[in-house]
Amino acid sequence: MKHINSLIIIVFIIISAFGCKPDSLEFARPENLAGTVYTQLESMGNFNYYLQLIDQTEYKEPLEKGGSWTIFAPTDEAFEAYMTAEGYTSIDAIPSDKILDIIQYSIIIDAWNTTTLTYFNRGFYAGNSFKRFTQYKDSIEVLNADDYPNIMKWEPGQYRVDPSYGRNKPTVYFLDDYIEAKAGFETTDYAFMFPGETYNPGDMKVFEANVSQANIIAENGMIYALDKVIEPRKNLYQNLTSEEYGNKYTLFKSLLDRFAIFSDRGEVINDVGEPEQLYYLLFETGIVDNLLPFSPYDESYPRLLNNVDRTLANATGLLVPTNDALEQYLNGNSILGQFYDSYDAMPLDVLGKFLSTFFFRDFWSICPTNIGQSLNVALDLVDYKLEDVVDQKFCSNGFFVGIDEVYTNDNFSTIMGPLLLDSEYTIMLKAVQDLGIDNALLSKGSQFSVFGIKNDQFVNIADPNSATRTITVLLDETPEDLSVIYMQVDGDPVTANNRTYPDPNDSTPNSTDVDYVTTTLKDIVLNQIVEETVDLSSNNYYPTKSGEFIYAYEGNKVSGGGNIALNEPAQVISIQDTDNGKFYEMSRSVERPLKFTYGMLMEDPVRFSRFIEVLEAADALVNIPNYTGDKLVTFLNLLRTFTLLAPNNNAVNQAISDGIIVEPSTLGSLSPLEFAIAKQDLLNFVKKHFIQQAITTDGNTAGDFDSMYFSKVIDFVPVYDTYTFENNYATSTLTIKNPTTGDVITETASVTNLFSKRVVIHEIDNYLN
Repeated sequence: MKHINSLIIIVFIIISAFGCKPDSLEFARPENLAGTVYTQLESMGNFNYYLQLIDQTEYKEPLEKGGSWTIFAPTDEAFEAYMTAEGYTSIDAIPSDKILDIIQYSIIIDAWNTTTLTYFNRGFYAGNSFKRFTQYKDSIEVLNADDYPNIMKWEPGQYRVDPSYGRNKPTVYFLDDYIEAKAGFETTDYAFMFPGETYNPGDMKVFEANVSQANIIAENGMIYALDKVIEPRKNLYQNLTSEEYGNKYTLFKSLLDRFAIFSDRGEVINDVGEPEQLYYLLFETGIVDNLLPFSPYDESYPRLLNNVDRTLANATGLLVPTNDALEQYLNGNSILGQFYDSYDAMPLDVLGKFLSTFFFRDFWSICPTNIGQSLNVALDLVDYKLEDVVDQKFCSNGFFVGIDEVYTNDNFSTIMGPLLLDSEYTIMLKAVQDLGIDNALLSKGSQFSVFGIKNDQFVNIADPNSATRTITVLLDETPEDLSVIYMQVDGDPVTANNRTYPDPNDSTPNSTDVDYVTTTLKDIVLNQIVEETVDLSSNNYYPTKSGEFIYAYEGNKVSGGGNIALNEPAQVISIQDTDNGKFYEMSRSVERPLKFTYGMLMEDPVRFSRFIEVLEAADALVNIPNYTGDKLVTFLNLLRTFTLLAPNNNAVNQAISDGIIVEPSTLGSLSPLEFAIAKQDLLNFVKKHFIQQAITTDGNTAGDFDSMYFSKVIDFVPVYDTYTFENNYATSTLTIKNPTTGDVITETASVTNLFSKRVVIHEIDNYLN
């Protein structure tokens, strides 16, 4: 029985193996299935030249047998026109390297139809893409450094440079979905980008070539028939030296080269199997740092919108002035020409700002649709005109437009212009940039008055954050690039602190010292900037960006609190009008006040000795370490600014007579309870006279302002006593009123507008209660 079962199993296996054969017709290749890309091109009959080129490359087998491809194939008529234009007598006359270029640049991995060609990042975002990477990659070049004299960093010799950065070069096509998705791009702009060509609704274009047949399905891909042969396109930088321009744009290229470096990318094996160093030609970029906004050499779209690689979705625009236009601009009546004899003499930050005018985030920004509203990458409006255009070329990574005009950079026509262009103001410029207010000073929505401090005027300036110190910048020690600024400090009560910051003998500058120098210079420079127009003949007061005030008078003089104390006004040497204010060349710096409130009151004991007694009795003062010449008011946060309505001696005596406060000298005779109450009354009296707003008699600052005194707290918020201020510029007085009744409490007396550090002091001959 066992043997019979085994026999049955064996028979079953034999029948299964030889008796159940598949139906050959069921699994046969369908007769109506399109051929592979190669055979489909053969069957169509009008791609013979293209197929002959494919046969000379390694792409025949993949296109014939498998994979997934999109092919932009020129027709035979396209090749005939190409050969005639290029002077080739036959298809065999085309050089082998050019054959490979044409074929590689026509092949894209994956099959894409006219809808999916506009998808971005393989998502369903129709209308977002107009590029795909081809099989073509720029070949390694051998460059002689001597041919690039303006390169930022290089050593003499030859460099093997990979222009592709290891990436394949994209091709560009235009479809309705993409054009309709771009608010600033119209079909009429296509004719501008490709002179002599037009785009009509329903068309498809690959660069300037018409797609005569689209969506030709093959078993392993998609085919598009082109009426022109498309060779690999140069990038924006390579296009500058195209033969067709006859060296017309070499000066602009030399300016770009100042931001370029040969970057070592390591060893590669050359054609003979030996290792050789490979380099990339990189460009220093970063508009915030006044470098190039983006690299015109890189096939990738710069990260201008976000951190997503949008190479297939976007392309940049570049306006390029001709050599003649650039020379005429500098030699003519231009603002740059007033400071520099040549472009080579410009510092990189100046040159970077100048060049940024011509860089655009989107290629359509320099198309006719956007004329009059062309915003460059810095979002500055550029006075770009179609009549200035002399050349157009859509490159592999953006749109190139040659122009015979140079457009003025708004950076140089604003209040920042003199700081950017005049080498005598580099320290002040650095302080402005360190403060982060350079972009604000470029704004034409405000008017500014800037009192310039030249590099050699940072001498014996009062340290804004000290009662005694003065600072001097040591220009001989400081490198030209200001990577470290050395500053001498004098006048500190602690002898050891009177030294150079940072120590020039240190191999690495001390970071604390560097921060101190940076902070000090920033605070000094803030006092030179007023965010309004200053009338030098007004005999009036203006707040600076530091929060302190200056006094402008006699048509050519400006004094801060320090200048008044020293009787050394800063005099105006010259005035430069800009688009958003006036820049003043000055005889010296406009200095902040030299003393704190206590020190200023001590200078006039005839008026304020009694109020000083009140301050001291109320314990409202604190000593400054290692210094006895001044004191701080305990309850003031000097990051803010205040006004002190200082009662004169008569007013304090009246407050004592009225029983508002006790005689300060009698505190010691009071009982502990009486002492505590009297001392609090003295402190409250002091706080009522400090106002939480800096007010000068400028005729402008008026309204209700809080004092530093509060008697109640609601929902954890102090409710401060408030006073109403009227400001009379003509009589140089402030009138202080009760905000509820409108009754006049007092007016400022004969002494007004005393500038102490962060506090404006006015004498009053009554007291606030």
